This record gives sequence, C-alpha cells and structure tokens, in this order.
Amino acid sequence: MDIKPNNTSSNVNKSRLRNITYCGILIACAAALQMLESPLPRFLPWLKLGLANVITLYAIIRFSCGMGLIISIFRTCLAAIILGSFLSPIHQLSFVGAISSAIVMIFIYKFFPKASISVISIFGAITSNIAQLLLVQLLFASNIAFWFYLALIIWIGIPSGIIVGKIADELLRRI
Repeated sequence: MDIKPNNTSSNVNKSRLRNITYCGILIACAAALQMLESPLPRFLPWLKLGLANVITLYAIIRFSCGMGLIISIFRTCLAAIILGSFLSPIHQLSFVGAISSAIVMIFIYKFFPKASISVISIFGAITSNIAQLLLVQLLFASNIAFWFYLALIIWIGIPSGIIVGKIADELLRRI
C-alpha cells in the first residue's frame, strides 16, 4: 500500500501566509501614504486627496474585498498610533472616512462590475467626505452649513477620486 503525503494543507497554509504577508505590506504602504498626506495644508480638516485609498482599491480588485476593508481598518490605526493621534477626533474622522469609503467601493465593485476604477474611486472619495462631514456635525458643530459643505465636498471628491482611481489603475497594470 502506497501512502501519498497530503500537500493540500501545506499549500493552503502557504497561500494563507502569502496573503497575510501581502496584507501587512499593503497596510504599511497605505499607512505611509496616509502619514505622508497628513501634514499637507487643506481647506477643511477632513478634506484631503486620500492617497491611502489607492492601496485599498488595489487590494479590493487584486486580492479580495475583505482585504480592502482590513487594510482600511488597520492603516488608519497604524497611522494614528505613529502620528500620536490614536482614538482622537482626528483618528475618528480618518477611521469613519476610510471604512465608509471601503464599504462603498466594495459595493460598487461587486454590484456594478462595469464601473471603471475611477468611478469606484469617486464614489469612495465622496462617501468618505460625507461620512466625515456627518461626524463633524454630530460631534462638534451641529449648526454647520451642511448643504454648503456637501456641495463643496462633492466638487472636491470628484477630482480627488479621479486622481486616486488613475493611480490605482496604473498600480494594477504594473503590479
């Protein structure tokens, strides 16, 4: 009787370890992009380009939706720990924006397969900005001119979403 070794579990473990390694590398890259962008001046505290979403979008398309969400969660925490803002209002804004953006990008990617990467990114950018605006209104400024800022963030979200989408598209083509 010839007994063959079972390499299936070994291959599964190697594949899982490879995905965990990729996820860790992508979290570090996304956190680095978030930290790189944090000192840049902005018109409103929560409005920025959102370069870290390049990595989230890349992970959603190249690996899995779950990995994209994990990257959003851990990159905001890692960046906040390094920047010294963990659990502060700044971290809360970043966290809410990143998670809501990732969820919407996953939804668009899954249910609208013909949507371009830039369209997915635009929806992610606008969602992130709206979520952060709602949190600002809830926590700090219940009397802000919500509709004025909403119109403003849509016009800022469109070009930033296009830029992030183009960078993610180029990353997907090259790697």
